[in-house]
Amino acid sequence: MLPDRFENLASLGNPVRVTIPAKVANDLKSMQRITASVLGQLGCEGCHSGFDIRYDVVREFVVNEQLEVKVVGG
Repeated sequence: MLPDRFENLASLGNPVRVTIPAKVANDLKSMQRITASVLGQLGCEGCHSGFDIRYDVVREFVVNEQLEVKVVGG
């Protein structure tokens, strides 16, 4: 049985958003662990029926005074 807050998400068709760093997004084993964990919190580690799960990859850049662009958060 899912907690009420998750049942409402599924019934309304609202997507479940998971934000991850880019390094993790490029690692299959890490993505499988994350997916299993998210699914477990939604009610079942092996099934995502009824949920629209969207993975947002964090891509952040910082520009310093010398106009050098550095990647952060990924």
